[in-house]
Amino acid sequence: MFLEQRSESMKSFDWQNLLRSHPIFSSLSEEEIVNLVSDEVSHERVCPPDAVILREGEAGDSIFLIGSGSVQVTLRGTGGPLMPLAILQAGEIFGEMAVLERRPRSATVVAREECVLLEVAGEEMRKLLAAHLEVQVKLYTVVRDRLRQWFQSLGVGEPH
Repeated sequence: MFLEQRSESMKSFDWQNLLRSHPIFSSLSEEEIVNLVSDEVSHERVCPPDAVILREGEAGDSIFLIGSGSVQVTLRGTGGPLMPLAILQAGEIFGEMAVLERRPRSATVVAREECVLLEVAGEEMRKLLAAHLEVQVKLYTVVRDRLRQWFQSLGVGEPH
């Protein structure tokens, strides 16, 4: 007999609690949060210090939520020197640009210390965004604010 039931998650971090209070995901129902952290939709990754999590230019279709630790975001662009863009801390997300645009990764992300990450499949994230306009608006606001900050840190004018 086949039971249509999500398997119990084997994750060590309390992702449900983080998502319940997260500025982007807090409007989701308990059922949607449970689905988001299910093993069919997301995977927990533990990365040691200096581990490359994402590499600029590589294909990728997942978004990451930092449960603990911090990461360094860098950009090489067209072969120039490596430019640090940001340090992201626990509770922040990354990888959203590739998921939203369905394009290669726009930056390299490296663990600054041991990190516990939740990697959510891009297709599942896009379904969630299609069903929840408020989550979509919050995510695009994060992207806009991050781009504005990065443009300023690079000494370039604001994006239009």
